[in-house]
Order: sequence, then structure tokens, then C-alpha cells
Amino acid sequence: MQTGGAKASLSVREMLEGFCKSYIGKTEDPVAISFGFLVNGSDWWTVAIHREGTYDIESRKPSEPTFYLVSTDKTLEDIFLGKMHFMTAAGRASMRDYAPLDFRFMDGYTPPDDLDLMDFAFHFFLIGEPERIPLGKEYARVVHGGYAIPLVYAEGLRTGWYRVEPGMVINEEEEEQFNPFNTLVIGTKGKGSIKLGSGEYSFTEGEAYMIPANTAHSFWSNYEEGLEFVIIMWGEGA
Repeated sequence: MQTGGAKASLSVREMLEGFCKSYIGKTEDPVAISFGFLVNGSDWWTVAIHREGTYDIESRKPSEPTFYLVSTDKTLEDIFLGKMHFMTAAGRASMRDYAPLDFRFMDGYTPPDDLDLMDFAFHFFLIGEPERIPLGKEYARVVHGGYAIPLVYAEGLRTGWYRVEPGMVINEEEEEQFNPFNTLVIGTKGKGSIKLGSGEYSFTEGEAYMIPANTAHSFWSNYEEGLEFVIIMWGEGA
């Protein structure tokens, strides 16, 4: 999904209030946290969530070092309306790649040991309950050479949804083909191929492949229907 130069129809304050109300409404013990947003390159916002279940939103740069998110109002609206998962907006193959939503730290900020930033962001940006992540290329961005939607990330765990179509190769570059942790891929739709080590194998819906740590792997499809699969990575470093 690309947002291009389109403008949002919702105001930034309206969306930030919606995120805050959703997070507090479904969270028994909200994280007490203050952080920033830099929207459209120049508009600063500060969001403060309090443990008693209240929040403050101010149109200013955070006064104390914290983390902040860089984005456009249109990308925030896509996340707010469920057109793009926040992890999809933030996903990238390497840190040098562009992402529509970028997490940054202000000078002097170090996340506290008891803050799981990814877990907080997961619940903050997913509106309402149950927390639902739609799957499909229309909700995805191209990362690692295929349509990708990151799902749940936690310590020692990464999960995601991928789609590859004719002309695409996921992990085409050799340096992208190795992970220092185990991986399980589960075919959910279509058919294609998987490279495992020096071998190439058919990969279709209804089957799964175990990829041991440090094993070269890539995916492609020469079929019009393409191939969709879920990936689960776990272990130290995941």
C-alpha cells in the first residue's frame, strides 16, 4: 500500500485521541508513557498516557527526551482506519530503507527496562477489540521482495504474512537469505517454490517447511495465482 501525496480527511488530533481512547478502553493497566509524533515533516505532537486511564495531547514537541514517531497524516489515517497495520507501515528490510512510519529516539533517551515498546505500540495502534489485522496485498507493502504484513513481534518471536507473485523473489539477495534462528513457513494460498540450502522445492497451500537457523532460503512463484504464506521465527535474536 502506498499513500503517495494524498492528504488525510481526519485531523491529527482526532486520530491521536482515537488511538488513546482505544488503548485505554481495552487495557486494564495502561502504560504510563509520554512520547511524540512528528507529522508531515514539521508538526510536533506530544501524547501522554497516565496510569489512571487519562491522557493528554498537546501540539508541541516533547519537552523531555523520549521516543517519537515520524509519519504523515495520511499514513496515520490509514493505520487509524485499519487500511494498514502499524507494523506494516514501520517494516523495512534494513535500517537504510524508507518506511512510512519511523520510530526514533530523542537525544538522551534510553527506553526503561520495563517498557516493551513494540508491545505498547501494537496495542496502541490497533483500534478496538478484538484486535484484528486484515491480510492481503492491498494492506501490504513490498519488503524483502514480496508483499509483507508483519504481525506479532515479541522477545524471541517474529511473525508475518507474505505474498509473492510472478517476477518477485523474497530474499533474492544472498545476505537476506540467512537468519540466526529457526523459521517455520506455512503455505496458506496458491503455489510457488522455496529454496532451502542448495535445494529447490515446490511450496503450496496446506503444507509447511521448517527452516533451521543459518540455512539459506528464498521464495518465488511462477504461477498467476501467486503464493501466500505465514512465517514464524523464534529463538535468540528473533
